[in-house]
Amino acid sequence: MPMKSLNALLAFLIFLVPVTVGGTSAQGVAAVTPPQISYADSSGMSFLATPAKWTVTPKNTYQWFVNGKAVAGATSLKFKASAKQKNQRIQFKEYGSVGTSLSVVGKIGQVIVNVKPTIALADASGSTVIANPGVFSPKTAKVSYQWFKGPLEIAGATSSTYVPAAIDQGFKVFVSAKYSAKGFVDNKFDSPEIEVPVVARTYVQKWQDEFNLPAGSAPDSTIWAPENGDGSKAAAGGGWGNRERQYYIPTLATITSAGALQIDATTTGASDYNCYYKTPCEWVSSKYITKDKIGFKYGRIEARIKGPVGAGTWGAFWMLGADIDSRLWPWCGEIDVTELVGKSPNTAYGYIHGLLSGGFGGRGTTVDMPKGFADEYHTYAVDWLPESIDWYVDGVLFGSQQKKDKDWVFDHEFYLVVNLAMGGNLGGPIDAALKQASMSFDWIRFSTINGVGEVIKR
Repeated sequence: MPMKSLNALLAFLIFLVPVTVGGTSAQGVAAVTPPQISYADSSGMSFLATPAKWTVTPKNTYQWFVNGKAVAGATSLKFKASAKQKNQRIQFKEYGSVGTSLSVVGKIGQVIVNVKPTIALADASGSTVIANPGVFSPKTAKVSYQWFKGPLEIAGATSSTYVPAAIDQGFKVFVSAKYSAKGFVDNKFDSPEIEVPVVARTYVQKWQDEFNLPAGSAPDSTIWAPENGDGSKAAAGGGWGNRERQYYIPTLATITSAGALQIDATTTGASDYNCYYKTPCEWVSSKYITKDKIGFKYGRIEARIKGPVGAGTWGAFWMLGADIDSRLWPWCGEIDVTELVGKSPNTAYGYIHGLLSGGFGGRGTTVDMPKGFADEYHTYAVDWLPESIDWYVDGVLFGSQQKKDKDWVFDHEFYLVVNLAMGGNLGGPIDAALKQASMSFDWIRFSTINGVGEVIKR
């Protein structure tokens, strides 16, 4: 036969017999969805196939495969495996007039996942990532989740949704889904990765105390109230629950000529007061709170602070749950914007405290400050959102905690606390040569974050 005639004949034969690759044919006909296999009952041995959906209506035939080999006579949509075939691979093939299409490869007696899990952003803001478990059989199977950032598990992220923290932005996350059903072997698949978008935060200042009162004035009484004593009469008990050595009096917090709130701690006059440790007090200082005057819920809380000097000092800018009278600490929650401890003059602490975090232990982190916190002012802030709390020093993020369990008691009104403690569990031993210490607040401000946050005035 001449070569030209042979080529024409081959082309005609190819037209008549479609060549299929991955569920499509040389004629351009494709399966919209591949066939799926599912369990017909709870035995884990009986199967039912759902045919593929095509762009045209085909006339196809079927074949079941076990361990890659066609099972004689298994050419209908139903198939029952034998006891000897348990735990072996199973697959369904549909082929015929327009092409072929294959189901996933399952394992007899194991949960079958026809469509693997996927994840998607709930909206363009990237505030939430939602998992879709896919399609699986038996339908009674339960799906459990574990979220990952890169190769690392995200602690506590085990629900079908994940709320990325600020430190997740720009990184890729995925979810690992585990499928479990009584009487079946578990199965597990990972979703594709998705990149958490970087979302700019917009801040709108809604409240501030600039401490612009006459020098020598007490803090503004419409905002602040002193909390006096050694804690013996408070629920926390003597030493404010921390074995602190000071007795708080209101007169050691005053406005300076530079327009700052300065809190002093001193040994002078301390012996005029009796402390819980059964001797005259060693130190006096001041503590002021906004409880029952002004509260806050979500938003950015920040202050420009110059920290104290000397081992044993423990200055703090923090918040407590406004329901502390009915829900004692740590049930009410505590957010430490910063704690500045004299024994570690180059370290700032950012922590939260709830019941499950052990109260005293808390959850958070520290940041190194090469120039220290006492020689000049620095700005300390938290971005407090419904699903996360982030800590900043001078505008640089250094820590983040996410809502992940019942320890998250940061969903209600909190009030502000400023104080300079001495000694105690965190402050440590007080330098015997130290007789006076101080910390200063240039200002305290509150802003909404992308419209989230409120000031509550009493």
